[in-house]
Amino acid sequence: MRTNDLPEFPSLYLQMNRVRWQLDKEGRVTAWSPDAAAFFHLPAEEALGRPCGEVVAGTDRFGRPLCVRCPVQREIKRGAYQASTPVCRGGKRLTCQGYAGAGIQVELKPENQADPSGVLASLSWAVRKLAAEPGSFFQTLQVFLGSLRRALGMEAAELFLADPQEHYLVLTAYDGVHREAFLEKAWFAWGEGFPGLVSLLHHPLLTHDLPSDARYLRQKVKKLGYKTYVCYPLELPHGLIGVLNLASRDPDADDEALLEQLTLVGPMLAASLYTVLTRLGEAGLRSVAGALHAQSRGQGIEAFLEQSARLSGASCVRLLLADGETYRHGKGNPPACARAEHCEVWQGQILGVRGGVAACPHVSGGQPRQCLPLWSGPRVVGLQQLFFTRLPPVASQAVAPVLWLERLGAEVLWPDHHAGSPAREHWLELRTFGGLQVRREGQVLPPKAFGRRQALTLLKLLLAHRGQTLARDELCERLWPGEGLEATQARLHVLVHDLRQALEPDPAQPRLILREGEGYRFAPQVPYFLDVERFEQLIHQGDGLGGSAALEAYRQALLLYKGDFLCDEPYADWAELERAYLRERAVGALLRGAEIARALGQPREALEAYRFVLKLDPWREEAYRALMQQLVESGQKLEAKSLFSQYQTRMEREGLPIDPDLARLVQPA
Repeated sequence: MRTNDLPEFPSLYLQMNRVRWQLDKEGRVTAWSPDAAAFFHLPAEEALGRPCGEVVAGTDRFGRPLCVRCPVQREIKRGAYQASTPVCRGGKRLTCQGYAGAGIQVELKPENQADPSGVLASLSWAVRKLAAEPGSFFQTLQVFLGSLRRALGMEAAELFLADPQEHYLVLTAYDGVHREAFLEKAWFAWGEGFPGLVSLLHHPLLTHDLPSDARYLRQKVKKLGYKTYVCYPLELPHGLIGVLNLASRDPDADDEALLEQLTLVGPMLAASLYTVLTRLGEAGLRSVAGALHAQSRGQGIEAFLEQSARLSGASCVRLLLADGETYRHGKGNPPACARAEHCEVWQGQILGVRGGVAACPHVSGGQPRQCLPLWSGPRVVGLQQLFFTRLPPVASQAVAPVLWLERLGAEVLWPDHHAGSPAREHWLELRTFGGLQVRREGQVLPPKAFGRRQALTLLKLLLAHRGQTLARDELCERLWPGEGLEATQARLHVLVHDLRQALEPDPAQPRLILREGEGYRFAPQVPYFLDVERFEQLIHQGDGLGGSAALEAYRQALLLYKGDFLCDEPYADWAELERAYLRERAVGALLRGAEIARALGQPREALEAYRFVLKLDPWREEAYRALMQQLVESGQKLEAKSLFSQYQTRMEREGLPIDPDLARLVQPA
């Protein structure tokens, strides 16, 4: 069939082709595609220069003229980067979608047609908008979430951003219905709830039975009948930037399609967010550096606080430094907090008063505010309070971006506290929890930097047996099981050479991978950081302390535990013994930390510790018992029953007996 012979408004034609054209800022056609010419039976010479509404002449579903008051052009002129509207023409229901750019690009397609490229197109426009106008950060994110939510047929979409220290995930943007229910809890500690678990496990979590899922902590959302919930990690090579969540009351939502789309947009969104947040930090750094160049530390701090106020929308910002100095920027002079010098924020916590974050235990009323730790490298050097005359719709939206904004400026203003940063102090940084990551002089080494793939396996073997010398014969057997030693020893020498080329400051004079007799060992003679060593040091430190000091040591240790030891070698028997040992050390720290938290009157932290234990060891009955007891004591009996049901199902499936004491905990009194 020739194009000219197509019947008017053919649905098959629209399914196979996108009908596109372009407008100028006045809404006149500036480009007319062959698809548009075929669909409208209108050649380009007759369409160019005419108003779009005159060409399309669409109506709403009641037959009233729509294009003369085009909703798409109206929304884009108001600042949206993308807008769409249902439109009817010739008895067909269609969707008209427009994108801002050099003018307006318009696309017409059948109503409700699944279009996998639509989400990517929306993300592309969002990325360009964020790069060109960082000041529209929160608005652009919300508009993108709305586009994503509608494209995937979901009812709510939310974005949590991680703080640079990877302690918390904070709600930064939301789009959808039932806003108040989703804002019931707007921040999660690492390991807490769906967002915190995803940050540890590094893979998506998805449920179609949200009300009975004890991992989900917002009770209002459960009561509203939401069934499907997906939490997707936004990962970068060096860590997690945040998580993207979607929710629906439809229990039959197509999770395969959801995950397919999120797999496409996730890496691009993560990279874009990191780029924009880093650019914000660099802009703040330039302001601080300009003031310091004028030899005025006070003006540098003033510029620092001004950036925070502008991004957050706070009416007043107050900064209390560790040496007792206080600075203020903005309108008003809110009363000082009597407990500021002893506040938990100095330990890295985020607190507030009606600010969308954890409630301050010392102050319950007054002007809305958020109290944030000011980090310089690994230490908190100040307590920053953001006071608000009027909170934004998502009260917590600026918390994580402010922390990203400040991290570079703080390191310039308080450089003495930066000396302990691993990236600067250590030649080599090795992280093994959650899979191996190697940094040399602060730069992440990709797999190709090691030459042959098995050079990385050799490094993992040496790390799993750190402190020991592994004989050449043993290494060859591990790397090439069943092959002759004569053939494999030559290959081993090649791998050692590749490994030294990748890691050593001077491969000709090895100082990391040392030969001892007929074997090799990992024995660095240069400054280095190894997460498992630091993890064990902190656990040992916590075991020798009590109260809040022990709890803080355990917290710091567990922040390093991003997943099982060398989990990227799941079938390697040589890693399993060390993996099991370290997992048990983490479980022990969690259980003792939970006991201390309960004694200190911190039931929420105890609950999350017990939940984390059950993620690491789903068979740990003492954790089931303690968690259920804590839930019952705090009045969360329904969640306790749900937890017991999960335990019962697991034990019955394995043919194991049910602990009667656990059953009695959830039985009616």
